[in-house]
Amino acid sequence: MSGRYAPSPSGPLHQGNLRTALLAWLQARLTPMPFILRMEDLDLPRVKPGSSEQIIEDLRWLGLDWDEGAGVNHTGGGPSAPYQQSARDPFYQQAFEQLLDQGVIYPCYCSRKDIQQAASAPHSHEHGPIYPGTCRDPKIRAEMEQRHPDKVAAWRYRVPARTITFEDQVVGSVSQTLDREVGDFVIKRADGLFAYQFAVVVDDGMMGITDVVRGADLLDSTARQIELFEALGYAVPNFWHVPLMVDESGTRLSKRGGADSLELWRQQGKSAEAVIGNLAFTIGLIDKDRPLSTHELLQGLTLDGLRRSLITATRP
Repeated sequence: MSGRYAPSPSGPLHQGNLRTALLAWLQARLTPMPFILRMEDLDLPRVKPGSSEQIIEDLRWLGLDWDEGAGVNHTGGGPSAPYQQSARDPFYQQAFEQLLDQGVIYPCYCSRKDIQQAASAPHSHEHGPIYPGTCRDPKIRAEMEQRHPDKVAAWRYRVPARTITFEDQVVGSVSQTLDREVGDFVIKRADGLFAYQFAVVVDDGMMGITDVVRGADLLDSTARQIELFEALGYAVPNFWHVPLMVDESGTRLSKRGGADSLELWRQQGKSAEAVIGNLAFTIGLIDKDRPLSTHELLQGLTLDGLRRSLITATRP
């Protein structure tokens, strides 16, 4: 059993990233499980040089530590090395071939325009059109391939007509019907990159992750990931979808939006204890915004207390 924090090295960590890292660390340290740091650098065009090193430095400066992963120098980081997604392609390929043998994935030649124009495509208000399953039919797939002779196929997972219900440790009971609310989703892109939804399941499954603490923006991804965990024969972890941090206007913090980075705070003279205290206060772990270290915060906390604070912070 183990927990993990898996940032994308596409820029400096902002306040929301740091709070999620702190919560993932606390959840792991309140149990006997090891804590893993994994870099989700699969989408190389978005990776910024030096970001991984900066993330490691920032987390250590805050007082967060980990047992396996990026920045751990012995045995390549630990028994599940490598801990960078960009170096794990052979594992993804092996899992891809497993699904291919099961007959649950198929090549798709549809363009985004094809999907948007499909008369039968139901629409998800949040994520755009749901794929209508055009290329599921081998005859139609052959026609689509002829229509787009220069197009390299993406690969989609054939979702069953199934409702997945799971008990999130923070949000509570969540249900999603795969065929109506998700649709056949891409696991390997036309550019040859394996999709996040697929890679993260392979990584968590192979690394024995039992608890996934991550932002609530990924809650909608969970049902399809549970389907993949089961299809690949992995144990399904517990999920903790924690509230996102927002600015004064109610907009979620983002790297693109220029949210304050830890590097900026350090330049302004803020101490690690001041940052930790502020992050803990914003999620209700302490009753006053005051400086304290990660280990001081840990000493006054229980796993049930952490869960209760997160549940309270999630409620409107």
